[in-house]
Amino acid sequence: MKKSRYFLTFVVFLSIMFAIVPPVVPQIGTYQFHGAAGNVKTLVVRTANNDSLKAVFGEPEYITVLETSFGVGALQVGAKKKSLVTAVDFAATDSLTGFPATNYTTDNWKWTTGDFPSAPDDLSGINVTSLYNPLNITWFVNLIFHQNVTVQNGAIYLAQLPTPVAQYLGAIVWEPKWENIGNTVVHHAEYLDVGLLAVPPYYFIYYHNCTETWTYDGTYGSWIGYKLQANSTTIYEFSIELPTTAAIPGFEFPILLGVSGFSAIGLIYLVMKKRNK
Repeated sequence: MKKSRYFLTFVVFLSIMFAIVPPVVPQIGTYQFHGAAGNVKTLVVRTANNDSLKAVFGEPEYITVLETSFGVGALQVGAKKKSLVTAVDFAATDSLTGFPATNYTTDNWKWTTGDFPSAPDDLSGINVTSLYNPLNITWFVNLIFHQNVTVQNGAIYLAQLPTPVAQYLGAIVWEPKWENIGNTVVHHAEYLDVGLLAVPPYYFIYYHNCTETWTYDGTYGSWIGYKLQANSTTIYEFSIELPTTAAIPGFEFPILLGVSGFSAIGLIYLVMKKRNK
């Protein structure tokens, strides 16, 4: 296994979140992105069954898998993670591919069961880039990984989607055992399948059949939740915490991404440079 290839985009997955709303609706071609600076939202851990997670990922590997993927503290039921959009550029160009994109800058607070501090845990701002054309995601993953798309290898472009979400996801060519169902991406993992990590050894093993579901909001395109099920039982889940005024138009939704767009750019550059030698 070429671990550096698998590590490449997964390192940018699953530890940064931000919230967006649709006061501005730009459009390039078929798809529309939504968002605005100044919006804030939280995610909350709903379920974390440690015994079942041990059966799926092993012990103590399950702690590394969950906390590397989603952040330290993600195994505590009731833990919350807050994010704030500080800037949105709907007319950006992706620095890796040159394709039309929307770029979001966010400040983020880590998982906690207590009060959030006044200052964000990330003070430098995190950039998230999303492509207008879903065909470009398949092209990029094919080029770098020589395989079709998964949430793991395409994570750099799957934190925030434009609308219509189901149509966008349906245009992506997914790897076997991964599929788009409406506004979700579903992974049917099987015994001894390999998953990806952002730290050594850069991969993990599924020791039990399970189903992972990433859910997006159909109105605004935000990633709003992750669920892991084994034997038809939910053993891990986090999702958005809606405000009490959720029925009013324009309430925000959060998204989760990875470590940093800058990290991804550097890693991709190194891998491509190595392949060209």
